[in-house]
Amino acid sequence: MLDRSHLRALTFAGTALALACGGKLLTIRVAESSEVWIERGTPLEVVLSDLGFDDFVALDISSSDAIANQGVEPGDITDVYFRELILTAEEPGDADLSFIDELSFYVESPGLPRVRVATQDSFPPGVAEVAMELDDVDIVDYVVAERMDVTTEVSGQRPGDDTLVVGSFVLSVGATAKGACNQAKKKD
Repeated sequence: MLDRSHLRALTFAGTALALACGGKLLTIRVAESSEVWIERGTPLEVVLSDLGFDDFVALDISSSDAIANQGVEPGDITDVYFRELILTAEEPGDADLSFIDELSFYVESPGLPRVRVATQDSFPPGVAEVAMELDDVDIVDYVVAERMDVTTEVSGQRPGDDTLVVGSFVLSVGATAKGACNQAKKKD
């Protein structure tokens, strides 16, 4: 059986190895979702110009429960990547996303350039769920900023019926050895 001094030595050795291999010891999965009702088109308003996922605006990933529960602070975050971004037409029951021609998601933060994180230009008729094509972009600077907004650019026509669309995404958040140590301390 290992005593505390042996455990500390093993922890130190693991930390040193992780630092030698790039410093990332912990990857945390953060999942979020938002929904929006897209109103059906009228004769005067048929062009779709924004999806307006209000819950994605002003996201604070660095203080989310998934991060806080691991004992990771904003300064411990080394990298952040989108791993999944999915749109689903949930209502009415026969809804699909074919009213969208092209859609792109962007992240924005004060003082940083707007950067595209996902795009899609294929929304076939009859398909209610579409996975966006992800750009391989590290958004750590946006996540640790005072505010990060996720916005859209969309082209298409408004749907024939009011349509509930849910956007959900998964991020992988890498944390430093300090963040991993904080997590280990929380478990003691």
